[in-house]
Amino acid sequence: MKIAQKMKQLIRPVSGKFFLLAVVLLISLPAFSQRFDGGLLAGFNGSQVRGYAFSNGFHKLGFVGGVWVQSDIGDKLYWSGELKYSQKGSRINPNKKNGYVLYLYRLNYIDLPVFVGYRYKDYLSFFGGVSFGYLVNSKVIDNYGVDPNFSNSNLHSYEIGMFVGAKVNFDKMVDREWARKFIFDLRYQFSAVSIYQESKLFYSPYGQFNSLITTSLYYTIDL
Repeated sequence: MKIAQKMKQLIRPVSGKFFLLAVVLLISLPAFSQRFDGGLLAGFNGSQVRGYAFSNGFHKLGFVGGVWVQSDIGDKLYWSGELKYSQKGSRINPNKKNGYVLYLYRLNYIDLPVFVGYRYKDYLSFFGGVSFGYLVNSKVIDNYGVDPNFSNSNLHSYEIGMFVGAKVNFDKMVDREWARKFIFDLRYQFSAVSIYQESKLFYSPYGQFNSLITTSLYYTIDL
């Protein structure tokens, strides 16, 4: 038990330092590229926490917002990095079938996705990569309000996720001049390692994993 507590104390500061280093690298990478694009992004997550007792589909809606940079590494290939705030978790909406049970599991992260993409066509590309997340805060809300038995100490302060997705030039979806600055992004992400540590209250033999479908609009700023 003492060994586990010491490991927990070591993991949290190390994960925080690693995340800070990753942020610095993301900011400095464009300086080494002769040509890069960048801008703002905003969208929504449809999320659930697999392995959790109250996981029943992508019913938890959350906001996503941040910045992105991108640079070519060939005629067809490019790399990209993002820094964004991402609301995840799981939700049960009250209805007659479930006895009007409300359960909201909120997990808010700062995410740093890094990925490589392939341009299938001029307006369409596919990509895959890894996302490093830092847990900002968490909360459980039920019919009686905030659950006092829920503890942040059961969750890792970090998350490592893997994702795949596709990007489409938005002017191919909306025939307007202003749409040329926008890109539509659709991706699926899944935690590569469990986001929680074993506890008596929220135990699963397989762990808990964030699972989310994200749709976002990316706005290109002239740099």
